[in-house]
Amino acid sequence: MRSKRILASIVIGLILVGYGCTPNGGGIKGHVDQPKRKRVIVSYTAAHNPTKDADRGDPDPALQDEFRPAAWVLIDGMEGTFVEIDGNPQLQWIVDEPVSATPTFRVEAFEPIMGSPTVFKCALRTRDAVDGSNLAYGIASQEGEFQVGREYSLVAPGNGFVIRQPTGDIVDKIGPLAPGHYLIAASVRNPDSDKTALAVTYFTVGQAE
Repeated sequence: MRSKRILASIVIGLILVGYGCTPNGGGIKGHVDQPKRKRVIVSYTAAHNPTKDADRGDPDPALQDEFRPAAWVLIDGMEGTFVEIDGNPQLQWIVDEPVSATPTFRVEAFEPIMGSPTVFKCALRTRDAVDGSNLAYGIASQEGEFQVGREYSLVAPGNGFVIRQPTGDIVDKIGPLAPGHYLIAASVRNPDSDKTALAVTYFTVGQAE
């Protein structure tokens, strides 16, 4: 349990500062192959959502159980898969199919708990890349500019977002991602209820091994 809390603390730190250490575990390495997930266009419900579908129960109403999230980040319109390693549930949602070098992201939130969040923050990090690059960016929405259920470019989300490098410098866009493994650690907040949900997605660009 202590190790789970440490991992959750690392994820929260990633989101707050916009960059930081990659969570331990590597994610894709060693996990059992799962059925491929296709582009999803349906809304999640109490009866059908990624947390419940992974047999983890309902999303946690108190937003304290990191392994029963109430928000999820889809990449290029594709769902991830929750896995267990050695019987231990993992925080990350793994998108099995390779995505494009300029992927989109979409956040879905569990409406009965979260309502309609309008504040988004994330850290985008390289886990490993074919060209050896070590990408790290923080992305945050401008107030009132973010909507759940909407597709945004991950590398150039537009004027409604601010992209920062670890130095604090602001850039307009990130550019195409090199083939490799990446993570996005995100939070969405509803300012009306002050509720915040966390979500972590691992994804692969190209045919990286």
